[in-house]
Amino acid sequence: MTTKSLLRALMSMPPHYRCLCISHLIGWTAFLSNMLFFTDFMGQIVYHGDPYGAHNSTEFLIYQRGVEVGYFQKALVPYIGLKGLYFMGYLLFGLGTGVIGLFPNVYSTLVICTLFGVMSSTLYTVPFKLITAYHREEQEKQRQQARGGGPDGSARGQGVDCATLTCMVQLAQILVGGGLGLLVNTAGSVVVVVITASAVALIGCCFVALFVRYMD
Repeated sequence: MTTKSLLRALMSMPPHYRCLCISHLIGWTAFLSNMLFFTDFMGQIVYHGDPYGAHNSTEFLIYQRGVEVGYFQKALVPYIGLKGLYFMGYLLFGLGTGVIGLFPNVYSTLVICTLFGVMSSTLYTVPFKLITAYHREEQEKQRQQARGGGPDGSARGQGVDCATLTCMVQLAQILVGGGLGLLVNTAGSVVVVVITASAVALIGCCFVALFVRYMD
């Protein structure tokens, strides 16, 4: 899917499809902002190491230790099932990353890392479950129109909608890769990584509560 075809698909979508794609983009931007740079945050801020120190220095070894612990925590993704609430996934992730950004501590950070799994399972399940529900509703309307003698209408392609939704992941990667490094350089500290992730997640929390259409 090219950028042009992606934009065309977004513009031609019904509003509730488009809002779902936007919420997915916000969620992945927040999630990737934290996950792609979290090991560096652990090494520098939580463990107070120095990545630019001599390789045999205590500061560099401490930094390496923080990176190793941070990477280990990213693998601890708890399974919460398909019924995990979209709103709670964003909210817990936003609050958790905000706490570890404002109050960096080894033990509290490791405990709050479990919330990352909530966001991960939310992003991988809820949007696609909603896409399926949207299409099921449209198919039912088309069947009712056919029984009533009305026009069938053109059926939307579920594959195109799922592909557009998935493209939000790549778009989030572009936003994070292009903007977060500049923020870190401007702030002079990688603590801005988790603060940014928290802010974006809380914005997404409001968005999914107000604009995303949920099926009964």
